[in-house]
Amino acid sequence: MLGGTTLPALAQETAIQLDPIVLRAGVEKVASQVPQSISVVDSEELETLQPGTIGEALQTVPGVAGVGSSSFFGQGFNIRGFGSSGTAASESGVVQLIDGEEKYYESYRQGSLFVEPEFLKRVEVLRGPSAATLYGSGALGGVIAMETIDAGDLIAPGRTSGGRVKLGYASNPDTAVASVMWGWQPADDLDLLAAFAYRSLGETTDSDDNVIVRSNADTPNLLLKARKSFGDQYVELSYQHLEAQGDEQDFNQLEGAQVGLFPGFPGWGVGDILTRDQVARAEWGWNPADNRYVDATVSLSFTNTLKDVRQGDDPAEPILPTLLGRRDYELWRLKAQNTADLSGAGYSHYLTVGAETFRQDRSSTTPSSSHPEALTRSGAVFAWSELEWDRWTVNSGLRYERQRTEPGGSVAISDQRVDAESVEPQIGALYRLTDSWSAFGSVAFVNRMPTVDELYDGFGGGAASTGLEDEQGKNIEIGLSYSAQGVLRDDDQVAMKLTLFRNHIDDMIVRTNRPAPSPSYTNIERAYLRGGELEASYLTGDWQFGAAVSVVDGEDQDGAILDTLPNDRVVLSAAWQATPSWKLGVRSILAAGRDKPDGDRRAGFGVHDVFASWTPQQGALEGIEVQLGVDNVTNRDYVPATYLAGPAPGRNVKLSLSRRF
Repeated sequence: MLGGTTLPALAQETAIQLDPIVLRAGVEKVASQVPQSISVVDSEELETLQPGTIGEALQTVPGVAGVGSSSFFGQGFNIRGFGSSGTAASESGVVQLIDGEEKYYESYRQGSLFVEPEFLKRVEVLRGPSAATLYGSGALGGVIAMETIDAGDLIAPGRTSGGRVKLGYASNPDTAVASVMWGWQPADDLDLLAAFAYRSLGETTDSDDNVIVRSNADTPNLLLKARKSFGDQYVELSYQHLEAQGDEQDFNQLEGAQVGLFPGFPGWGVGDILTRDQVARAEWGWNPADNRYVDATVSLSFTNTLKDVRQGDDPAEPILPTLLGRRDYELWRLKAQNTADLSGAGYSHYLTVGAETFRQDRSSTTPSSSHPEALTRSGAVFAWSELEWDRWTVNSGLRYERQRTEPGGSVAISDQRVDAESVEPQIGALYRLTDSWSAFGSVAFVNRMPTVDELYDGFGGGAASTGLEDEQGKNIEIGLSYSAQGVLRDDDQVAMKLTLFRNHIDDMIVRTNRPAPSPSYTNIERAYLRGGELEASYLTGDWQFGAAVSVVDGEDQDGAILDTLPNDRVVLSAAWQATPSWKLGVRSILAAGRDKPDGDRRAGFGVHDVFASWTPQQGALEGIEVQLGVDNVTNRDYVPATYLAGPAPGRNVKLSLSRRF
């Protein structure tokens, strides 16, 4: 990724566009013409990055920081200072979607998102709360929207079927992966897809070759899709299944064993841990060619994420009994929406209205104060408008959501059910100053309703926190964007986007770490987050250059530094298309140090990666693709500010070989 700006190929083989295409209710638009801070990682960039985890796919996106570890099972995210801090109940400030379905898991020190990167073709990051209208309430940090491959992505023009086989290896974490994908279009109105990936995971080590986290798992993954059209209607079915059986796997997938963390602590232990993640989805759509007011979809989905933790064979590394057992997150969702084209002479206007309801059942076979059982029901209605005329683009939205949470029978500290509601209005506008320059701004109000952990967690002896107020965020953004060709040379292209933001949070929810009768969580009066992101890309001849800068600062009402702040970063990249078959590149992440509220300081760091791609264009080897990369070339020892502990992984050598058929 060049500073978070993708370089997708256009229909013409030689044309490259620096501005990524973003998907909206009306028509596709380039990022510079949307009044929001957006980055896109497309399929070409995913191939170059060779991500072993979703965190690696987003490591160069400005404003986004990984949390926890590089373990496949320890993934969490922080956007603009919101998101996971490694413990439970901290993921809800970032909405995570895969093919439009929300993925959300809270389990103490065990990650929040489990995704097979081989199945991804695109990841879109929408920073800030202005994405909440369509994607879900409480998105104070933003949205990470992942899309999986379709049959058409594998089939060459003029053919009815096609596929890809791939073998890959990475040294750190120790990983071997194999995948096969096949798409078939037996008729113009029928698309079929089957994909399988098998990932063998080992250990993650630091720069001194010391083991950080033991993943030790075999992970088969399956993706199935079918789409059938009936004139102007269609039915689409999909199913994703990830299953990982860990053997002597660290319970703590964020920090590893941590033996001796405090006097007499034997470590978090190792066990036989099953991780299962499922997404089943059915969608009906209707878009009649003779009625521009109807573009309707209705979807029904079921997702479930579970961890089943059992003791390992090493008696010297036991897992605490309260951390054993199976923890499930079952989520049913029904959603309906329609986009009407209300355009007229001299303007375009798309209006999306919809409603959704969901039911989340959080269960555990082992009663635990740190993982309370509960049932959450929610219903929402929303409206989103996209209006464009002359030099103006105005997007506005309103979402209302109501939620009821009831504790399970195993929750001993409270039997009180909690009702909450959220009203989230927003508006954003962009004005095209010239053909190249645009100015934009937005205002969004977001309510994040308390999660199950925040309401009923009694870990450490704290009382229930059923009296919590919603977090209320008020976000203001302003910015400039620039896109032009022929700036320094006749054949060059430039794209740039600068965004400045300020987020004021009332009643921010924080853990008290105090015993009963004090509640486990409480509201602090207010907190502030402010900063900015700059993305810039430049293309000339066979060279591509990129830069991205992300800065964020935050404090509470007393001026105390917030603990969730990421490093301020600069990401630089350069890629050279040496020949039609060879592409070489380098990228660097330069991070400033960060003070922590406890007086500690995380030192700054510089991490450098190199990569090379070989894609023969003719002859018997045409269709083969070889990707080679080395992350952290200098084997730097460092700890990101969003990690609870460290260090981060040392050098990682990656190699993959794929063939299309």
